[in-house]
Amino acid sequence: MNGKKSKVGIIITIVLLLLLVVFSNIKNDVWSHIVSPFTKTAMFIQEGFVNLKCKIFKDDDTFYTLDNLKSENQRIKEENEELKKKVLELDSLKAENKTLKEYENLTAKYKDNSTIPGFVIQKDYSNYSKNVVINVGKKDGVEEGMTVVAENGLVGHIVSVEDTSSKVQTIIDTASAVGAIFENTQKSMVTRGILDSNNRIKGTYIDNDVVINEGDTIITSGIGGIYPKNITIGKVKEIVNTKNKSNRYVFVETAVDFNNLNNILVIKD
Repeated sequence: MNGKKSKVGIIITIVLLLLLVVFSNIKNDVWSHIVSPFTKTAMFIQEGFVNLKCKIFKDDDTFYTLDNLKSENQRIKEENEELKKKVLELDSLKAENKTLKEYENLTAKYKDNSTIPGFVIQKDYSNYSKNVVINVGKKDGVEEGMTVVAENGLVGHIVSVEDTSSKVQTIIDTASAVGAIFENTQKSMVTRGILDSNNRIKGTYIDNDVVINEGDTIITSGIGGIYPKNITIGKVKEIVNTKNKSNRYVFVETAVDFNNLNNILVIKD
């Protein structure tokens, strides 16, 4: 059967090619007008013969019907949608796993404290205030003045409480003041938030005899009645010396990434 199909196709092609060659070699202007439409007609006829040949000999491997293409396209779309769902599910599981790991690390760090886990539901960072709202409140045992921490260090403290949410004044707020010390020397300072920065705070009131190096770790001093001692605040990023040594100050890069702050822990005691 394949031999018959091949012979019919070859014969049709040869005949049409001979006709085209004959007419295309005629130079006469009259014939040139005839050749052009004849060529188009011949090509149309050739296509018709080929289609007819395929139908006669049921050559289904050569042509896909429109229904076949639609069906195949629909199948591919469904597979793509299924793959998208699986990717979303995987991303969700990864995020959930990351959250659980952060909480595990947090609770391990503060295992000697009574704590309440939560997460940030709103951020208000402007030049006037830098506060966050968390999803735990009075019903969870949260009270004003309680310390809030994240995996890498100090976030701030509770300034107002609702039944199911609380507002936290962060350490990057310009109204915030935190009693701090250099971890290596135990020398004191006070840190405050500064304008136009969500990852730097300013350290002042530094004793004259303190030797400061970039990279020094700054932690809470426990003085002031709000923050427990030894919670990481950040690291010295820049030292600014003045004519009067008692007025020198440092810029501290916060340990917490406030732009990407999500999971937190409220320290009750």
